[in-house]
Amino acid sequence: MRGPQDRPWPSVSPVRLGDVSRRKPLVRASALRDPREFYDELQREWGEVAPVDLEPGVPAWLVMGQRLVYDVMRNEHLFATDPRTWNGHARGGLPATSGLRPVFTSQQRFAANHADGALRQRLREPLDDAFEQLSEGITAAKVRSFCNLLIDRFEDRGRADLMLEYASVVPFLVIADMIGFDPEDGQRLFDLTRRVAGGGTDAAPAVAEVDRLLSDLVAVRRKLPQRDLASSLAAHPNMRDDLEVAHTLLIVAYSGNLTLTAWVAQTLLLTLTDSRFSGRLHGGRIDLDNAMDEVLWRSTPTIHTLPRFARQDIVLDGKLIAAGDPLVLAIHAANTDPRMDTGDPWDHVGSRAHVSFGTGPHACPAPRTARVIARIAVETILRRLDVVLRIPADDVTWDQTLWIRQPVRLPVTFPSPVVSA
Repeated sequence: MRGPQDRPWPSVSPVRLGDVSRRKPLVRASALRDPREFYDELQREWGEVAPVDLEPGVPAWLVMGQRLVYDVMRNEHLFATDPRTWNGHARGGLPATSGLRPVFTSQQRFAANHADGALRQRLREPLDDAFEQLSEGITAAKVRSFCNLLIDRFEDRGRADLMLEYASVVPFLVIADMIGFDPEDGQRLFDLTRRVAGGGTDAAPAVAEVDRLLSDLVAVRRKLPQRDLASSLAAHPNMRDDLEVAHTLLIVAYSGNLTLTAWVAQTLLLTLTDSRFSGRLHGGRIDLDNAMDEVLWRSTPTIHTLPRFARQDIVLDGKLIAAGDPLVLAIHAANTDPRMDTGDPWDHVGSRAHVSFGTGPHACPAPRTARVIARIAVETILRRLDVVLRIPADDVTWDQTLWIRQPVRLPVTFPSPVVSA
């Protein structure tokens, strides 16, 4: 990375984001069967850093090279996560109808993923401590219980949509319980986080409602603490008020629900559509943990990160990243970077050098807990049911979202259980 004074070609003016009139919509990537096609097209035209549109008229830089993605992730001195840094605020911000308003908010969010430096350190420590205090055994037992309960509901039908009825439900049940919600409020939390992820005009009101829901829970837990994340965070000396606890819990609710759903769904999809993958898994040549890492390498759930923002003018890959410009890191592009990837998916077996959990000061706070939940969810359905995808692999459609990659549906059939007389 270079500052403006260190430009590699002094006689050539670097490209500026505002000077590019035609930008490809980033949402195209998640809807493709192979997002690599989108990144290759951009890289042929622009190199490792390319201008894209997050929404019509909302530009950002997309960082695709693995080494550059690592550099930006690790350097919070040059790249902030606080959306108040965005230079678009000075141009009037976003219209009220924009689904990006929660992402580019001008209001301070007291959570580690929207903070940097000392504030990030203060807010991140309670989250790390809270996950350290969770019992992995209790979490695993609850996950199995929820999984079996869900399978019981559709087992007799001989068919199900594993996306709608399983992969998207297990994470919300587990995480809502982990946070401290009863099932009814947990369902409400789940619905709201889906509205936030979907964007649109109701995304910003959904964030406000989640804040209220979480703040009410924190107030209750201060009086009646239990063994849950809300109680642990509320009791932590680093947390100065209920708002900080609520904003931190939203990280868990939002990121946990969405990424776990996509990880479970994509692992199931790969098992059902890739004979080499399923053969190695069922034949015992790879274990389920390695199979799940293969999903992170080949089709990571978090296809793009939420934006970072340049703190100062800086040249990256011949582009002038102006102070306040947003940079979106293409995790899928980094994991499948042709310079780092041999093209043989089995070369990754046993390797966790992907960037799906991030790296640096904003890395995922609970990769081990996430793995426990996702592994048990996949393991339980494969153990109990002999599922077969009802549609050809080429007919699987993908959600058109900016941040998460997941199939829209997973319609399957399976033999109904035989009831003995």
